[in-house]
Amino acid sequence: MRDQATSLRELRANFDKIVTKQKTETTQDFLEKIRRVSPLSAYVLLYPDSLHGSFSDIGEWLPALSQNRNQLYLWDQADLIQKKILTTKEKESLPFPVLAKQLALLDLTGKTDSERFEFLKNISNTLDKHSEVWITLKASEISYYLYLLNAANKLYIMLPDNQEAIIKGYEIVKNIYNLKITSKIGILEFSSKAFLTEANTTTRIKNVAKQFLGIDLSNVGVVLSSNRYIPPINEGEFCGDKTIIDSSNSDFMYAFSENIVNLALGTH
Repeated sequence: MRDQATSLRELRANFDKIVTKQKTETTQDFLEKIRRVSPLSAYVLLYPDSLHGSFSDIGEWLPALSQNRNQLYLWDQADLIQKKILTTKEKESLPFPVLAKQLALLDLTGKTDSERFEFLKNISNTLDKHSEVWITLKASEISYYLYLLNAANKLYIMLPDNQEAIIKGYEIVKNIYNLKITSKIGILEFSSKAFLTEANTTTRIKNVAKQFLGIDLSNVGVVLSSNRYIPPINEGEFCGDKTIIDSSNSDFMYAFSENIVNLALGTH
């Protein structure tokens, strides 16, 4: 009669054989499953948390800024809606779905490959049916999100109607430059005025950035206190057809995933 110890040893040996035969998913295996080029474009809204100022209701102006409002998804990593900084509406009443802040993003360097893969799969499944994702980030935290910022199609610096907006706006641009973030940068200005002159905040930041950093910033337009979004036509003009968002050859999900799975331990 077989004893229990012999049966347990055989069971363990069979289990070890099965585990050995199973191929562990490598980084290359994971990345090869991600579609390239995908229809998903990503745009980052950089909120200047060091700068006091009011912002119009995001539920009103973000769809107007979007290329495809029916496919828009907001990833509120800055937790702005929860804290009602951008909107006084309830989350459920917004005209687009919202993904809440993902705390896991702040601790991905300490995760295993399989844990990173699982996180990325969940994000991909969440965004799968959408062609645009808009991600809010606090400007003071951009060094924690380099893997996300470098994968985005474009960064939008939100500037409120504030006398320090030019200084703070340029500081954000300079920080992006020093961190060697390669995504395109645009200025989205919020104003209580009925119109803007060529001496507006956007134009002045653009001139300084060009002169001292050699960076060509784009003028994204202005959002008035009435929630109306007014896109630019030419330099210094804020009226006419909507500014065109470059969503060609979008590779966001692949670039984002590649940046994360290749993270060096202890770095962002």
